[in-house]
Amino acid sequence: MSNSKRQNIISAADTSIGFDYQFYYFFFLILGLKHGEKIGLEEKDDVHIELSDGTLILIQTKHTLQTQTNGETINLTERDKDLWKTVSNWTKIIKEQTAPKDYIENTRFQLISNKSVSTNQFLQNLIKAKNNDIKIADFKKYLTELHDNTSDVNICNFINELRTLKSPLLKDFIGKIEFQFNEDDLIAKIKRRIEEKIYFPERVDDVYNCLQSELRDTSYLKIKKGVVNTVSFEGFRDKFKNCFRKGLSRNLPIRKFDIKFPTSPEEQNFIKQLLEIEDITIEDKDLIIEFTTHMLQLYNHLKEWEESGDLMPSQVKDFNKETIQIWKNSFRAKFRSVSSKIKSGVALDHLDDEIKVTAVSFLDEMRNQILKVDETILSTELSNGHFYLLTDDNLIGWHYDWENKYTI
Repeated sequence: MSNSKRQNIISAADTSIGFDYQFYYFFFLILGLKHGEKIGLEEKDDVHIELSDGTLILIQTKHTLQTQTNGETINLTERDKDLWKTVSNWTKIIKEQTAPKDYIENTRFQLISNKSVSTNQFLQNLIKAKNNDIKIADFKKYLTELHDNTSDVNICNFINELRTLKSPLLKDFIGKIEFQFNEDDLIAKIKRRIEEKIYFPERVDDVYNCLQSELRDTSYLKIKKGVVNTVSFEGFRDKFKNCFRKGLSRNLPIRKFDIKFPTSPEEQNFIKQLLEIEDITIEDKDLIIEFTTHMLQLYNHLKEWEESGDLMPSQVKDFNKETIQIWKNSFRAKFRSVSSKIKSGVALDHLDDEIKVTAVSFLDEMRNQILKVDETILSTELSNGHFYLLTDDNLIGWHYDWENKYTI
């Protein structure tokens, strides 16, 4: 590949990622907005922020793919074209104002770049002038020398814009210029800001993906239509709050756990109860494994939710209490006839067949229940698993006389 073709490819990639860099910095900043503040993309500058006190922040973003021989991003040099084009644009804006001094007083000028800085005479002299370590006349003299010793015509014109600014305005202006270098890994920084808002690191990607997609589409359509692309904190909150619901949702994470089955699954308490009422037989190996899977999946979820802090122990107690109450109400209704006969003097063992038929009907009804833990609606499998788990822990049962049979 020829050098010219390689340079064209690098230039195209730089342009493309430059737009992405601008968008992601806008994305990063929008997450830091406060009440009464506004942010704009491709309006008053690459990005701008309007603070609630009337301060305007103009932001230029500059990204490069070029690297040094050691692999690090290239340094911002004294004659960096991006630097001087940015400063020149700001200077032109100031000169266009009817009250330039007031404009500077109420404006901050920020250059954000992923470039590095080692020695840069312009930045060093600018900082000295800001700190009154050199006079504005000395700073202007430096600008003249830099202009006269620069061969690039465009950069000379940019320098000229700044050095021709009247000294009082120049002093005020350089006092409001801010630089931020080595600004990279914006996606990681965006995700950290999201985490700071929702407190659930495992749900950050869901919020990020939603916001990234919606912000891109909204910005693209506004710019394409020529509509003002500025949004307030309140506007962002109202339009994009559903994205944050993905992170703040009370829905608990559902996953599939690897199950470690007991050596003799038929010896489990809940299986013994199902065998007694003849819901299953000892030959129903597949059903025994299936029901055990349901129970252990629910058990593992409860354990995981508690350990991760998604569910408090008190919420587990409430969940158990609610399921037991559902069971209790149905137990009383289903066994009302059996209970009446026993109270009238019929022996329990004379009602064995009726008890088994009633128990299976009762169990079928409970298997159709869809349970909810906190705000999360459980699947049929996990709902059934909770009934099996409570049975295994001798908190509920299926035979009319289950307490005497299994809790002694």
